[in-house]
Amino acid sequence: MSSNIDFDRLFARAQQQDVKDRLLKLTQDAVNRGAFGSPTFFVGREMFFGKDQLRDVEEAIVEACTPVGKEGQQARA
Repeated sequence: MSSNIDFDRLFARAQQQDVKDRLLKLTQDAVNRGAFGSPTFFVGREMFFGKDQLRDVEEAIVEACTPVGKEGQQARA
């Protein structure tokens, strides 16, 4: 089974300065937001740390995408 990923291109791109600069910027932004390890996920202002939090990340994304009802409360399924 093949992933169809061009690894030579991927590795070459990872060595380019603009990619390195972007990685450093995003890493510093994450640290500034409170990240202290990997994997760290942000949904809005809420931070989730660790792969065991993926279910919570998914729920937070769904909640963030749920339309707000007339009473100002998010609609619940």
